[in-house]
Amino acid sequence: MANPVTVDGSLWWDPFSLLLTELENASLSSDLPPNLLKKLKDNHAWFVDTVFLFKPPNEKSKAALNSKLVKIGSHQLDIKPELKDKALTISSYFCLDEVQSYILVERSLKDNNVAIESIVHEYVHAVLIQYYIERQCLLKCTRSILMLALSLGSVSGEGIAIKEEALKLISDGSERKLISVMQDLLSSNHPEQMDVDLFSLWAEETLIEDNLVLDILFLAYYESLCTCNGETWKALCLLYKGILSGSFNFEKLAISTEALRSSYQAKVQLLLILIETLDLESLLQMVHDEIPFRHGASAFTLADVQEIEAIISTFNAFETKEAGPLILAWAVFLCLSSSLPGKEENNILMEFDHVGYVRQAFEASSLTYFVEILESDVLKESDGPVAGYRSVLRTLISAFIASYEINLQMEDGTHMLILEILCKIYQGEESLCIQFWDRGSFIDGPIRCLLCNLESEFPFRTVELVRLLSSLCEGTWPAECVYNFLDKSVGISSLFEIANNSFRGGISQTVETHLPLHVSGFEGLVIPSKTRGHILRLVGENIALVRWEFKQSGVLVLLIRLAQELYFKRNEEVLLILDLLSRMVTFSMAVCFALMDIGSSLHFQSTGMSGQSNMWVAEMICTLVRRLSPTPSGAVLMSVAINILAKMLKCSPSHVAEVALKANMFDFEIGDSGSSSGSWLLSGKLAKMLLIDCEHNDSDCALTISVLDFTLQLMETGVKNDAVLALIVFSLQYVLVNHEYWKYKLKHTRWRVTLKVLEVLKKCITSISCSGKLDEVILDRIFCDSSIHNTLFQIVCTTPQALERLCFSRLIELTEIESLQLAICSVLDVLFIMLSKFSKDTFSSLPIFHQAVFSSATKPIPVVAALVSWISFFRNPRIQVGAARVLSVFLMIADIIQPFLFGSSFGLDDIQIGVLRHGVSCILLEQSVLNEDLFVAVVNLLTSAARYQPAFLVALLSTKVNKDVQPSNAGDVKLPTNEVLLRSSESEKASVVDAVLHHVRRSNDLVNSNPRILLNVLDFLRALWQDAAQYSDILECVKGSENFWKNLSSSIPVISSVEAPPHENLTETEAQDLAYRYQCQSAILEIMAHEVFLQKQLLHAESLAKQVDSQDKKQNTVRTEKSKGENLKDILSAWCRSSVWGNLIKALTYCEYDTNLYLQAKVAASLVTAHVMVKLALGDTGSFSVSLVEKSHILSNKLRSHPAFSELLAQYSQHGYSAEKEPNYLILSDLYYHLQGELEGRKIGAGPFKELSQFLIESNVFQTYQHKYDDNLFVTGKDSYLFDLKRVRADLGLDLWDYSKWKESKAIADTLLHHMKDVNSMVFLTSSKLSALRAVRSVLTVYLDDSLEAKSTAREISDQLVFSCTDHICQNFLDTVESLAPELGASEDIFHFLAAQAELLLYLMISAHKSLAPSVCVLVLKTSAAGLKVLSDFRPLVTAVSSTVKLLLMLLLSAVKFSCQNSNLVGEVSVEDMAKISNVSLGLLPILCNRIASTEDCTLSLTTMDLILRNFLTPNTWFPIIQNHLQLQHVILKLQDKKSLESVPIIMKFFLTLARVRQGAEMLINHGFLSSLRFLFAEYLDERSSSVTISNSLSNSSDIMEKPKQIWGLGSAVITAMVQSLGDSSACSDVVENVIPYFFSEKAYMISYYLSAPDFPSDDHDKKRPRAQQRQTSLTDLKETEHTLMLMCVLAKHWNSWVKAMKELDSQLREKSIHLLAFISRGTQRLGESSSLSAPLLCPPTLKEEFDGCKKPSFVKSRSGWFALSPLSCVSKPKVSAASITSTALTIKTQATANGDHISQSNFSDTIAVQIYKITFLLLKFLCLQAECSARRAEEVGFVDLDHFPELPMPEILHGLQDQSIAIVTELCETNKLKENRIEVQSICCLLLQIMEMALYLELCVLQICGIRPVLGRVEDFSKEVKLLMKATETHAFLKPSLKSLKQILSVVYPGLLQADDFL
Repeated sequence: MANPVTVDGSLWWDPFSLLLTELENASLSSDLPPNLLKKLKDNHAWFVDTVFLFKPPNEKSKAALNSKLVKIGSHQLDIKPELKDKALTISSYFCLDEVQSYILVERSLKDNNVAIESIVHEYVHAVLIQYYIERQCLLKCTRSILMLALSLGSVSGEGIAIKEEALKLISDGSERKLISVMQDLLSSNHPEQMDVDLFSLWAEETLIEDNLVLDILFLAYYESLCTCNGETWKALCLLYKGILSGSFNFEKLAISTEALRSSYQAKVQLLLILIETLDLESLLQMVHDEIPFRHGASAFTLADVQEIEAIISTFNAFETKEAGPLILAWAVFLCLSSSLPGKEENNILMEFDHVGYVRQAFEASSLTYFVEILESDVLKESDGPVAGYRSVLRTLISAFIASYEINLQMEDGTHMLILEILCKIYQGEESLCIQFWDRGSFIDGPIRCLLCNLESEFPFRTVELVRLLSSLCEGTWPAECVYNFLDKSVGISSLFEIANNSFRGGISQTVETHLPLHVSGFEGLVIPSKTRGHILRLVGENIALVRWEFKQSGVLVLLIRLAQELYFKRNEEVLLILDLLSRMVTFSMAVCFALMDIGSSLHFQSTGMSGQSNMWVAEMICTLVRRLSPTPSGAVLMSVAINILAKMLKCSPSHVAEVALKANMFDFEIGDSGSSSGSWLLSGKLAKMLLIDCEHNDSDCALTISVLDFTLQLMETGVKNDAVLALIVFSLQYVLVNHEYWKYKLKHTRWRVTLKVLEVLKKCITSISCSGKLDEVILDRIFCDSSIHNTLFQIVCTTPQALERLCFSRLIELTEIESLQLAICSVLDVLFIMLSKFSKDTFSSLPIFHQAVFSSATKPIPVVAALVSWISFFRNPRIQVGAARVLSVFLMIADIIQPFLFGSSFGLDDIQIGVLRHGVSCILLEQSVLNEDLFVAVVNLLTSAARYQPAFLVALLSTKVNKDVQPSNAGDVKLPTNEVLLRSSESEKASVVDAVLHHVRRSNDLVNSNPRILLNVLDFLRALWQDAAQYSDILECVKGSENFWKNLSSSIPVISSVEAPPHENLTETEAQDLAYRYQCQSAILEIMAHEVFLQKQLLHAESLAKQVDSQDKKQNTVRTEKSKGENLKDILSAWCRSSVWGNLIKALTYCEYDTNLYLQAKVAASLVTAHVMVKLALGDTGSFSVSLVEKSHILSNKLRSHPAFSELLAQYSQHGYSAEKEPNYLILSDLYYHLQGELEGRKIGAGPFKELSQFLIESNVFQTYQHKYDDNLFVTGKDSYLFDLKRVRADLGLDLWDYSKWKESKAIADTLLHHMKDVNSMVFLTSSKLSALRAVRSVLTVYLDDSLEAKSTAREISDQLVFSCTDHICQNFLDTVESLAPELGASEDIFHFLAAQAELLLYLMISAHKSLAPSVCVLVLKTSAAGLKVLSDFRPLVTAVSSTVKLLLMLLLSAVKFSCQNSNLVGEVSVEDMAKISNVSLGLLPILCNRIASTEDCTLSLTTMDLILRNFLTPNTWFPIIQNHLQLQHVILKLQDKKSLESVPIIMKFFLTLARVRQGAEMLINHGFLSSLRFLFAEYLDERSSSVTISNSLSNSSDIMEKPKQIWGLGSAVITAMVQSLGDSSACSDVVENVIPYFFSEKAYMISYYLSAPDFPSDDHDKKRPRAQQRQTSLTDLKETEHTLMLMCVLAKHWNSWVKAMKELDSQLREKSIHLLAFISRGTQRLGESSSLSAPLLCPPTLKEEFDGCKKPSFVKSRSGWFALSPLSCVSKPKVSAASITSTALTIKTQATANGDHISQSNFSDTIAVQIYKITFLLLKFLCLQAECSARRAEEVGFVDLDHFPELPMPEILHGLQDQSIAIVTELCETNKLKENRIEVQSICCLLLQIMEMALYLELCVLQICGIRPVLGRVEDFSKEVKLLMKATETHAFLKPSLKSLKQILSVVYPGLLQADDFL
């Protein structure tokens, strides 16, 4: 790179416009920030030398531009040739240094998008504007420094640094430099080559600089930063003289309207500087203190005075009127100076003819010039020190009055002119008015004397006094001073005819009236007789003006005058009085209250008008408005009167609204409110008066503004009736639609009306509730009136380019441009609210408004195009914020109303998208610090697009700029060219995504410094991940950034490791920031959860791809995706190994919610409500809104109808407590004091007052003031409802309580707001923490879920961490529960939090259930029990309570299940732990019994209780509790409830447990269980009986059990248990005799169904039955068969009843049993008969648990018997149509498993085999029972009746069963010879030995009955098998009892078998 050329460093300057913005935005209450002070010090030289540092051209600078790089101090310029030529041109135009010209050119290009190829004129014009902006901003910065120094210097201890900077400017010669600048500006000449347009601009800007320089000089002198000595004064005076005489070029510059104004302003400024520097204030002080001139504070010497006198004497007021005021000021100076003590000075000063100067000034009408100054725009529109300028005039007039003793008796009109000047000086300047009423201000003394003179003649001279007082009441305190001055008037003046006897005591100036004297013109105002008076002056021969010693309020006198003038129509005096009243009530609400209360004052009563109401003033004003005629003066009067009414309406909404609406001031014709349209006719009179006021009065459309303000105030009060609606409709349909076509005297006035009527529209929309008929009418008007919409679109649908053109137009005033921008902001707010109001519930079809918003034909341009362009309008951030918010909701609504749209495109082209992209990127990179609201709004825009318009977002985030697309769009919108976009993108260092990632990288800093910013960024990212499929490319870009996951997650460990302080110790801001931090955690964790889920899906996809041998490319892609997720998994894995999860869960599960705080807020609300009722009982509605008064009246009526209130009324009457007061009032008053005590901690005792207080607390009167938190529309996790404190304050009118009788009650309202604010912070904090807690649950769920992974991650979280987290959650849960008070209620928020705690605890338990310690189970049981116990006392109406209870029951059930699992593991649970579990379980039973009453909780409660009863408690322990607490009848009735079908199996299982206890069985019988069971069977089983065929082929088992499941089996099991429990009791006999016929006769088809054996598949394929008949069974059906057999066995034991009931049916049962037994016996024989693997039984898994069992290994591990067959049975088979289904409980598979694949044994296959053997056992038992009973009968009769002997199985069947048993037991015992068998294996072995034993018994019966012997071959084989069995079992002690019994039957059936081998 070439070496840079160095030039003078002072040539560089940073843009002063930016510095000025910072200074203007600086706080006026605290010192400047350090960075701003540093900038001021760095630019100190510029502030001193000002525009002189913009240097003229020089050769060195010109030569420097020839190099490529120029170094200016610490800055460098890259010189571009095309810009260099422009810079040289500019340098010659402006006579400016070449390097500085280059800087200007470069900045102009950047800021204004001026194309380099533009013609010279346009280019020079733009750069000239930029140049003068810099010069003027420099001068304005200097002015701002002085003003800030003065304002901060007035605050104690503040502004030291800025004050020092200001003083340093002066000490470094700023004054001298400014005067030199002024001289140069006055003598400057324009460049010769400048054309006319540029000359005009140059002249205007030069004069503006004159004004700024003079502003700075004035501030320096006025605030005494420097002293103007004689030499300086003379120099300034000569400048003034030169300007007036035209010796400068000054007058030549005034060639345009703007230049003329600036020229006039400069003359006035210089004149006022000269007057100020005469220091008349000090002279007055010297006169007061009698200090000689030479010893005084004057900066002038006598010599200076003489020289100045010589200069002043050359002025001629007759030639130049501007000289007259200076001559008058000099005369006052000479007069005051000559009156000072000191002979020598007086002699010199007396030589000057100050009287002559005064005469000259008066003759030249100099006072009139002062009036002209005050009426001009100089002091109205200047942004300079206007108050200082007015103060100078005030001082001059005050000194003039003091010098020449001006009084009211002057007859030449001078006093009237002085009064007019004073009125114009004080009006609008609060600081001057405050000084006036401050008695310590001596400078206002002469003016105060003048006021007192006027007051002495009141009310004789009313007009002058009222005018002056009206101007002196600017501000709150001055207004109150004026009111007090009038109200405490010490006398009344009136004309009095003097008679000789009127004089008192011979004193000629004192008179006395002998009769009551009526004051003329004031009806009702009478001066009593014998009143003395003082003669002020004579006005006739014997007529005098007398001041009577009669005290009367001057305010009342004015009101009396006003009331009378209404009838005489003297509008001038009426207007003055009304204007005074209006100004007083506008500035002070205390005055407004006093004015309204004047009807009840003593003064008012003394007038004899006491019969009037306290609304007398309001009624009078309403009458005035009603009587006014449509004239210009009438319009003015109406505007002032309505303004007064609006203020009164604020003070007393109820009363004033009633008076105003009753008067119908505006002549609205109100029709039937039921009509939908045409009911409210626009007021012709009002419309006419608005136009008259606009066109003829100079009041800036004051009437329109007043009417709109009055409408706004009416809406604020909550009044809803036809009159208000009429006014609203008028405001919208007339004013809003038509006001742009009115004829305004000042253009910017139109925008005042626009802004105000938009405010009305905004208020309308926000206050609509859509619940009333009137609201519907307004809603219809707003959303369906296209004229309203067109008005809005005309304002907002313009473009920044059009606004820029207005800014450069000299024909458009700056005020108008600023007003237009304010209007655009307001319309954007309106559009946002209107779009947000859209709801499908509100509108049945798409409203016209929405059609227009989404239409591409909207004029001037489509709305969306306007919004996009405004977002890039950096001149006004407010517009950017508004546009971003509207576009956000626009995108959201577009998603909702898709069916109404005719296309997905919004009509935006690539150029418009590019502009938006550039704007968004700039905002994201720069505005997070400068303008937080703008940053948030734009990020929310991105979030809205991500959630609702993916295509739009993808286009917005695209980095491509299509150069081929030309800007063409609707409405001919001028957009930046591609070159501009490309040029701007050069400076745009990052894309939108990079801008977002920039804030992610700063997350650690932002989460502490500004969590709201971070939260919005995170929410945008969360939206991307929530719809990851749409944004895969964007997410890849995001995740591909360096250390993304590390940066994103880094704040989680930091925040979680820091313990948050208690919320009561936090300020509101701190609490909000903490809540935002929790929401940041929530967003981060949710993003991580989404990413983990995506990665696991990709892993799963990879595994599937490998299985199907997918393409290598796809596999590589998946692996790439996988590798990108490793970083996140590493982070989560590290968290598992560290304390992050523990800290996070510990912090987040602690609930911030304080129920007592919430209760305190409710009590405080009740206290305020009670106080309101007390006041309303007295008729005092205060400043409450009408809506609140109505609510209070309704609640008061309800309270009075309460029984407790009636009880108190009776008590009060009985004891005579009324004390001449109404009892209702006394009770309410006492209730108030009781509530006050409650709030202070004194509890109300039981009784009527307690009931009433509880009623008020539960009424939640302030609940309507809760609203959903909506910091913005798109941040989630904020579904918390907060109190709207602003609305509460507004409806209470709390700000006005200080001015009324309610002041003493304000403390209780403040207490309410304080509690509400605390509740808001608490609720927001809780809801934010809740969102984070749920996010923790989500990320743990997806991270630890290994269902899609080969490698489990669940082990990464240690048991110790799980137990620790469980402990924290339980403790926090218990703390939260203990804080609840059911009798007082609680917010839903706390229940949501409890639910989240329970949900996380449940998940942790499930995730660690395999290693869950018993102590943890005990803790969880206790926690759940405590929660259920408390929550059971809450009303179930709250949804949150129900869901929380349900979660707790699930948690409880899980804990009980895990405890059961642990208890089944030998040695896992200690006796102590079991005792703890049992004790806790015992306490749970009453709670669970109570929960059964709830439909939602019945199932879970019964399941849990059933587990507890069966596993942890003995019947002796639990039955008494069940008996006392269980509502058994309620549970039994649920069996008949068709809505409770799903709970039937659960109920039946519980009944099964209950039936196993004798007392339980009796309970079931007594409560009608049997009849309910009959109903259940009849309802769900009888309808299937018709399908039973002769061969007992029923419909498919899945059909029978379709609803509900397991009814038959569970019902049978309960009956079985009941019979067993009841034993030999009579109850048992009754049951048996009842159920045998029912089951075996009425339900025989079910018995047959479950006992039917399937046929074996044929080996002959030709004879194979049709495929449609191949059926499958299920494990559930097998269990049903088991229950059926158990019932048969139990009932068969009761032989007599059985025989009696069964008769011939038992033979069929035996046959079916034998067939089923044969199937089981023969099934295993087929293993070797077929070459292919085939299963005689098909029983695939159907339930989740069964499928899980298929994945678990075998627990028996046997290869014999049905354990070998069952794996084949578990294979699923294709479904067949329901129409072809026939079934038996055990079904067949006739086809081999496909391809002969090996099928391994599993837990599920073993379970099937075990179930089959259980059935075998029961079949054998049943047959044994039959045989035993027949044998017993044979013994009784002495012979065997073969005809009636029961059927028995063939020996071959029994041999098969024996062989299976021997094979399995032998195998299992040999396999586990060296180790102890598990419990499951032991039980199997015992079962099989029992089967073998019973098979042998039956074989013995067969052999005995048939008289046959065992086959020899069978004996040999069996002998070998038995020997092996005995040998295998000899080491297993657990089989000894079974073997002993077995050996006995073996010795009988096969004698000698065991003896031979010595096994006995």
